[in-house]
Amino acid sequence: MAWRRERGASLWSALIFLIVVGFWVFVGFKIGPAYLDNWQIEKALASVAKEPDVGAYGRPGLREALRREFSVGYVSGVSVHKDLHFERAAHGGLIMVFRYHVLIPILGNVAADIRFVDRHAVAGH
Repeated sequence: MAWRRERGASLWSALIFLIVVGFWVFVGFKIGPAYLDNWQIEKALASVAKEPDVGAYGRPGLREALRREFSVGYVSGVSVHKDLHFERAAHGGLIMVFRYHVLIPILGNVAADIRFVDRHAVAGH
């Protein structure tokens, strides 16, 4: 009878694999909501920019329309007064720039600092 070497994962290699995968799933669950909020912010910027007569809103009107969209989309942790900025485009149009960051505690004193910058041109400006 010949000796055959066993193949496959040992208990230790399977355990290490599960720990690594578990850590990345844990990190994904921690930072995932920040990316979902950013997706809602991008949708809100696009929705406001496509509203009829948006060119007549002015900056305060754009802030108020964006605040209403955030309320509908359940976006929290950001401020339209602090994080929304306006820039002039090269062709003279107006660009809404939403710039903010999220600090997410991961484990102990380790945290993820995620920075987002969303831009959308306003029609009619």
